[in-house]
Amino acid sequence: MSGILIVDDNPLQLNQLKSILNEAGYPVIGAASSGTEAVKLLRSIHPSLITLDIVMPDMNGLDLLRSIRAAYPSIPVMVCSSFGHEVVADLARRSGAFAFFPKPYPTLRLLQEVERMIGPPKNQVPDLS
Repeated sequence: MSGILIVDDNPLQLNQLKSILNEAGYPVIGAASSGTEAVKLLRSIHPSLITLDIVMPDMNGLDLLRSIRAAYPSIPVMVCSSFGHEVVADLARRSGAFAFFPKPYPTLRLLQEVERMIGPPKNQVPDLS
């Protein structure tokens, strides 16, 4: 696992998600506050997973998602948005998102979904019971 790229224009939300992932043992290898910044980062890093906000200043997350799907079809993308309406979630899934999560983050469910998509964190102690 190489790590996770977080794309969110809200620094508080970005840092919250980064903390959740890091504390669970998932490395965050990049953070972008805009779609343009994310596209530039993707040229130099190769994340195992991308988390993506929908509402951003320069490019909406669904357009960025479609761009990511076209260029990097094998990278799972998880859309995370405060617009938790089922219509938005359905549109995100139809645009190629592997999962959709509302903000604030449901930590346990979010981590279960991350593990389903990219496996357990590397530093996780195996359950020997």
